[in-house]
Parts: sequence; structure tokens; C-alpha cells
Amino acid sequence: MTATSLSTLSTRPHHGSEAYRAARERLAPVFAEIAASAARREADRHIDRGAVRALAAAGFTALRVPVEYGGSGLTFAEQAPLIVELAAADSNLVQALRAHLINQENLLGHPDEALRDRWLRRLGAGAVVGNAITEINNSVGEGTTTLIRDEEGTWRLNGTKYYSTGTLYADWIIVAAVDAAGEEIAATVSADAEGVTLLDDWDGFGQQLTASGTTVFADTPVAAEEVYAGGLDDGTRVATGQASWQFLHLVALTGIAEAIVRDGAEYVRGRRRSFSHGTAELPREDSQVLQVVGELSAAAFGARAAYDSVVTALGGVLEQEAALTAGEQLPEVDVDELYVRVYQAQQVIAKTVLAAATQLFEVGGASALSQTKRLDRHWRNARVLANHNPLIYRARLLGGWEVNGTGPERSYRVGSAPAAPSSTK
Repeated sequence: MTATSLSTLSTRPHHGSEAYRAARERLAPVFAEIAASAARREADRHIDRGAVRALAAAGFTALRVPVEYGGSGLTFAEQAPLIVELAAADSNLVQALRAHLINQENLLGHPDEALRDRWLRRLGAGAVVGNAITEINNSVGEGTTTLIRDEEGTWRLNGTKYYSTGTLYADWIIVAAVDAAGEEIAATVSADAEGVTLLDDWDGFGQQLTASGTTVFADTPVAAEEVYAGGLDDGTRVATGQASWQFLHLVALTGIAEAIVRDGAEYVRGRRRSFSHGTAELPREDSQVLQVVGELSAAAFGARAAYDSVVTALGGVLEQEAALTAGEQLPEVDVDELYVRVYQAQQVIAKTVLAAATQLFEVGGASALSQTKRLDRHWRNARVLANHNPLIYRARLLGGWEVNGTGPERSYRVGSAPAAPSSTK
């Protein structure tokens, strides 16, 4: 894998290509507006579709889409810091667009030219994609949502999905289902199609504006060209599996670290009340308060360093995959090393950001707890992101790699344990 310069990987604004500079110039005022309203929107639980439409209009949702399709044509490394900037403004929106960003990456290397062309044009025109993949109360690998042809030959979608992140912001929804034979199948459905009901009923204490609610399909018609026996991701690009899904959690957490430093410094600059046992009359001159802000800054640096490492590894594998010819496979050792890097970064970034989000409150008194400031959202959002893929399991995989040379698992599924058989006397 080729090395990438530190300036290219920095989460701070940098001097990249002309395309990058143009994209960031368009996006900077949108990010600023989102950051300014983030605490208020969360307090009101306001799913702001306008914010996502503004991002799409400024090109955020098509950063990787080639120019000929209406996108910016950025490299993976150029796109990454822009996602971090959005996460620093509001990590909810990065999570809401997670399925969209992964789908964008999948499409770039998809072997079906007609599918790739159709969807890249949609994304280039500003279409936003959400997902309806997960079910609850089902066994691992089991699905109850069905996609079956009716007597007239029309595909019909029926079922209920949960944790449908981003659907309320989306124009299209990627849906996982099973066909009449019980085999896995996928479809893309317009968010306003007949029989689609979208509910904002996600009850987590963090990431509340991700639109991760319930989606119900009731005899929803699906166009034949939007049915995919193998799904939109044909499974040939290992980098766009769990490595990419986890990467976007790490991006969101890194952005939260940036926001913690920003909000902590802003709070200290504007605060005039101090304590009689403090070291200065103003908090901004108090050496102990400054120490806390400095430690928060170092924590954000540590998160960025781990994130940069993943950008290098994942970007390199994506480039390798793009260069493969039909039937070629990446060396197993390269894939293993990528997943080890991602899982290591997960341990570092999640724990660092969670600790920083708690330490943030050491910079002030009770006023730091004000609901209007909503500083607690940083810990709540980070805690929810970290819980999506429990750290204990990934740490175990890293231990197996270090001790026994066992390749880390690259995919997983969530489901309920099968019911225990009833016993009779």
C-alpha cells in the first residue's frame, strides 16, 4: 500500500486537489450552519430533512461520484476529512448517511455496468439513500421480510425493519429480504412508495437524530430493475464490508472528539465565574482549567492519529481492489491486516473519546450542565456509537490474532438465540 501524506489525511482543512478545495468551499457554510443548530435540534428532537438536502445540494452526498455523473470525483482520502468535519458539526448526520456513503463506495466498483450507471447518476443528481436491513426477535441469519412476485408478476415487499438508520432523510431505501424460496434478496425502494411507513421511534439516549426508527412495508411494489438477487454490494470488495461500516463509526467518533475540544474551549473563553480555590480570577487564565482543555486536545489528536491510520489502510485496499481484474482476489494477509488495523483503531478511538466526553465537564461548574448547551450529547452520542459493535468482541479477535495468528472475522450478524426446547416430565 502506498503511503499518503499527513496533510492529505488531516481532519483539519488542508490544501488538497482543486476538486477537494472546491468541495470544501461549498460545504464549509453548510457545516457551520449545522453546527450552530445541533444542540437546539437535539433538544427539540427535530429530524431536519433540510440539513440533509443542503448537504446534498452542496455535493456532500456525491463526493466520491465521478464528475461525469455529477459528483466531485474525490479520492477516498480527500472525502474522509470532510466526513469528519460533518461529524464535528453533528455526528447524527454522519450516522444517518452511513448507508448512503457505503452504498456510494460499493457502486464505484460494481461489475454490473447498467446498475452502476443508473445509480451513480442518481447519486450525482443528489439522491440520498437510507437502509432497512435489520430485524428483531429473529435468529441469526433469519429474515422475515419477503420480496415475492404476485399473481400479476409484480414484485411485492412485505415486512417490518428496525434500526432503519437514515430512512427519514432518504429518497431511496435499501431493503434486505428473502424470496419465495427463502433465499436472500435485496431491493431499492423509493421512500415515498406505496405501502411504505417510516417511524421515528428510535429510543436510544444518544444519536437521537439519526432517524434509526422502524420501517414498515405493506405490499409495496418494487420495479424489476430495483431487485437484486445478490444485493447492491456483490460481495467481491472486502474493503467495503465491515471495515467500511466500522470506519464510519470511527469517523463519527473522531468528529465528536473535535467537537469536544471546540465546545470546551468556547465554554471556557466565555465563562467569567470562577471558584475561590481556583488559580486565577477568570477560568480562561486558570492553569488547571487550561490543563483540562489541553488534555482534551491531546485526546482528539490521539483519535485523529488512529483514524488517519485507518484512512491509509482502507484507502490502500480500495485502490488495490479497484485494480483487480475479474476473478482476482486480494491477498488474505492484506485483508487480515486491514481488519486488525480497523479493530485496533476502534479500541483506541472509542475509549479515548468516551473518556474525553466525561472529562469535558471538569472545565466548569454547574453551568456546564445546562440543557441549553447540551454538552452531554457528546458522551451520549459517543456511547451509542461505541455500543453498535461491542468493544469486548473486537478486543478478543485482536487477542486471537496476536497470540494464535487467527485471522480476524470480517463480518457478523445479530440475532436472537433460538428458543430453548420445552421440557416435560
